Amino acid sequence: MDLFGGSGVKLGPGWAAFADPESYLRYAAILLLATVSGALLAYHPVHRGRPMHVADLEQQKTLIIYSVVGAMIAIICAVNPSMAFVIFGIGGLMRFRTDLGASKSTGHTIMGTLIGLCWGLGLELVAVFATLYFWVMILVLERSKVVELTVGGVEVAAMGQAAEAYRAALGKAGAELTASSKNFKKQQMIFVMRLPDEAGLERVVSEVSAIEDSLRGTPDWPE
Repeated sequence: MDLFGGSGVKLGPGWAAFADPESYLRYAAILLLATVSGALLAYHPVHRGRPMHVADLEQQKTLIIYSVVGAMIAIICAVNPSMAFVIFGIGGLMRFRTDLGASKSTGHTIMGTLIGLCWGLGLELVAVFATLYFWVMILVLERSKVVELTVGGVEVAAMGQAAEAYRAALGKAGAELTASSKNFKKQQMIFVMRLPDEAGLERVVSEVSAIEDSLRGTPDWPE
């Protein structure tokens, strides 16, 4: 069925692709290889052993997401090369005319748009496959929340001991500390951690509250 009323737009194979086993293997290979390539760049050995701050951890996720976005664009443009101009225009509009926050959020939005284009171009199998694949990818990438805890008001002489007390409390709460720093001039400590689930922050608050008053300072809890 020509959804465009005989406009000459080249459509994909439609629902018939669901009966072709090779199509499943081809699209699975494309998305998986794109994900692996993005992960290889995101987790480059040069970063190993370095403290990872919130922006660094989010950038890793962004690289993986945009690798898959690029693969989706290639699939769509292979069906209809003229869609490259459409996708370019949509991407520019979203990036510069829509407040989407972080680059990762832009990637999510573009992926949703690409999936919609697949439905319109008769790439139903790609649309279904990409929806399920991206759903699982978001679940994996966002399974742990990254937060930054700033602690102020700690005496300079006690800052080293206070930092150790915080590391112990965070570890006891199940948080994975990825980076920490001390600013003696501002009497401030910063801890970047991964929380395994939504209740993780509550456990961290409970453990930190048990730290001795002279070492606890004033934690600035993330929202």
